[in-house]
Amino acid sequence: MPEVAHLPSNCSTDDLIEVIERDGAAIVDGFVCDTWLADFNSAIQTSIDAYKPYDYGEPEAQEFLGHQTVRLNGLISKAPNYIDLMSDERLLSVMDHFLAPHCGQYRLNSSEIIEIHGGETAQELHWDDVIWPAHFWAPDKLLQFNVMVAATDFTETNGATQVVPGSHLWDHESRTARPDEITQATMKAGSAVFIPGKTLHGGGNNTDGTKRRAIVASYVLGWLRTQENHFLHTTVEQAHQWPERVRQLLGYDLYAHYDENIQGGPLGYYEYGSPSALFENK
Repeated sequence: MPEVAHLPSNCSTDDLIEVIERDGAAIVDGFVCDTWLADFNSAIQTSIDAYKPYDYGEPEAQEFLGHQTVRLNGLISKAPNYIDLMSDERLLSVMDHFLAPHCGQYRLNSSEIIEIHGGETAQELHWDDVIWPAHFWAPDKLLQFNVMVAATDFTETNGATQVVPGSHLWDHESRTARPDEITQATMKAGSAVFIPGKTLHGGGNNTDGTKRRAIVASYVLGWLRTQENHFLHTTVEQAHQWPERVRQLLGYDLYAHYDENIQGGPLGYYEYGSPSALFENK
């Protein structure tokens, strides 16, 4: 049975990148501290308690997204210390390596809670890059990168994410995973699993009734539309309180990047200029 490699909390970015490039996934134990996680879980609980299941429209979408799964977006407005996770320098160093070469500027794609409850069945294995048609035009380019922090322990029986190590190198049109190629990202609360957009993965079965809560920070090439519409979850007034880097990650900035490898933009005008003008001299 394959395994997702575990690295210690003090691992170097180079070591983490090496494992991800080799296996298509990696776990960093103790990625966030206990205090941060306790504060986040406390802040987000009100929104989870108020959650009402969505009608996803199509039966296939409902099956994929879960009948017994809580999903929330807009975490920066629901748990303010999420800002520390989405702008963590260790995390962004990984994005600098995997995404920046294809865009110059990457964005936060989505902030999400995925809480799997008892009785939930395993999600269909999938790779996240398939969301964007660009994957047909540039199959060799990574479009998205997903980081999932365990807000509770991830176990084999409560829905720990299924992962197929090595699948980031497959031709997904002609290759499917055999049962003996699938493993689970079991880890303690506070740990994080790194899953680039071409690695097969999916939520696991929850057979023991213990809630499995994940905190997601995913990133996408800056010239692609994000899955989450951050501007409907946040306001310009809130954005005034954030560091410039956070505003840029959430799209409160103009996308433009020109070098010998990339010629792209400008995208995201505000009054035919950069939205960053809204935050000058404040």
